[in-house]
Amino acid sequence: MKTYQALARRLVQHGIDPLFGLMGDANMQFIASYIDEQGGRYIGSSHEAGAVGMADGYARASGSVGVATVTHGPGTTNTLTALTEAVRANTALVLLTSSTPSGNPNHIQNIDLRALIEPSGAAFRRPERAQDVPGELAQALAQARSEARPVVLDIPVEFHDVEIEDTIAPRDETPEAPPADLDPDLLDAALGMIASARRPLVIAGRGAVESGAHDAITAFADLIGAAVATTVPARGFFAGHELDLGICGNLAHPVALTAILDSDCVIVFGASLTSYTTDSGDLLSGKPVVHVDKSAGHLNRYHQADVALCGDAAAVASAMTQLLASEDIEFASNRTGLAEKLRNRVPADEFVDKTRAGAVDMRSAMLRLATRLPSNRAIVTDAGRFLRSVWRYVDVTHPRYSAVTHNFGSIGLGIGCATGVSVAAPDLVTFVFVGDGGGMMSLTEFNTAVRYGLPLVAVVINDGSYGAEYSKLQGFNADPRHSLMDWPEFADLGIALGGNAVSVRSLDEIDKLDESTWAPENLPLLVEIKVDPSVDYYA
Repeated sequence: MKTYQALARRLVQHGIDPLFGLMGDANMQFIASYIDEQGGRYIGSSHEAGAVGMADGYARASGSVGVATVTHGPGTTNTLTALTEAVRANTALVLLTSSTPSGNPNHIQNIDLRALIEPSGAAFRRPERAQDVPGELAQALAQARSEARPVVLDIPVEFHDVEIEDTIAPRDETPEAPPADLDPDLLDAALGMIASARRPLVIAGRGAVESGAHDAITAFADLIGAAVATTVPARGFFAGHELDLGICGNLAHPVALTAILDSDCVIVFGASLTSYTTDSGDLLSGKPVVHVDKSAGHLNRYHQADVALCGDAAAVASAMTQLLASEDIEFASNRTGLAEKLRNRVPADEFVDKTRAGAVDMRSAMLRLATRLPSNRAIVTDAGRFLRSVWRYVDVTHPRYSAVTHNFGSIGLGIGCATGVSVAAPDLVTFVFVGDGGGMMSLTEFNTAVRYGLPLVAVVINDGSYGAEYSKLQGFNADPRHSLMDWPEFADLGIALGGNAVSVRSLDEIDKLDESTWAPENLPLLVEIKVDPSVDYYA
């Protein structure tokens, strides 16, 4: 059996289905074998960044390792931004690539792959012999899973046609090591802080989602009478809870912000407490913080906690609940009236609508659109000025089916990621919110959704500019017109790429959207919403 055939066979044996990628000299043989000989499902992207983004989105939504493949040289350099995003998102992902022939150092596509990859934060592996390729694949998948980060596997191109012995089926995955015992002194100190709190706050991050810790953390929060909130990547974790404050951080709505500032003890599960979540530390100032995370590297990285516990979110929350309940403590939580304030909150009263003829206020647009979306939805967001409006006003029904491509601060990654989410969750309608700048960078992947018949809706919020730069130029007293762009009609682009399209220029047109809009026969669909670049959406 040739190496490329063994690689294709091992991918299927390891349960890798689908495989995302863009074909080239370094991978076309094993892709063809994966499809034709092994019956694997291959999703071909239009750009290498899209392939990595799809594997990233698939991994986030499925909880499995995402696998992508690209060719050597420029095929690999084109992945770097998407790969770094996946690193920052702690995504378990394997990228299969290949170095150029070692006998030709002057090959036009030659580049030092290790030197290219390692600064991104991804791990890099390279087998020494063709015979080692199957084992290296198994180790790359295990490493990606255990370290929750991308691993790039460089399989030298000259190995592909080498005959190797590959008769041993891959071993079962090594089970995770049992969690280490919690430090009893630290646990006791944490419980003492929690028991004396009158206005506790529980924050859940993506680590809580990955742990499947919803029931355990909710039971803990209810026992101590805590309000609950999430980081952006864990949006929707507490959906339906009467004390759900939504996002904790500089995106918190006024009712939530008051409750967060009023808290006298904060217990954090599975979040790294970045400056976005803590508003540069201001939201946690002067109050004790108990920080629980499975990754020791996330503890005290951005904020020094009073007690830092390294452990699984679900396990620690359950242990805390059991210990506190056994002490028969009467918690003196003082959250009187908060549930009523949250129920009576009217988001439209929190800003002044600036809708005008031919352009809607994006905040109002998101509020209206949120009422029209199907309940069986996944939500993905690209990066840009529109984020505040989407994150505040468009709810997530389940955090597993939510993805944010803002971890590296890049625009243009959302549609690729959403395509992967849609592959992982074909029974849902995946909505990806993207600005016009990010849309122009990545709209070709909308055609990928068309080619594979995916239930995807791309919502392009078009302010005819690079919106964040428009606002910042105003802040610098510079002419914001330098950020304006004269784009073609996005609806025309959506149709040209093979999908359907709807243009929105008024709130009334949003109100006309209904269940039939998201019907399978109408998808993939592009919805363009025209907004005014001059409105300060950060207000």
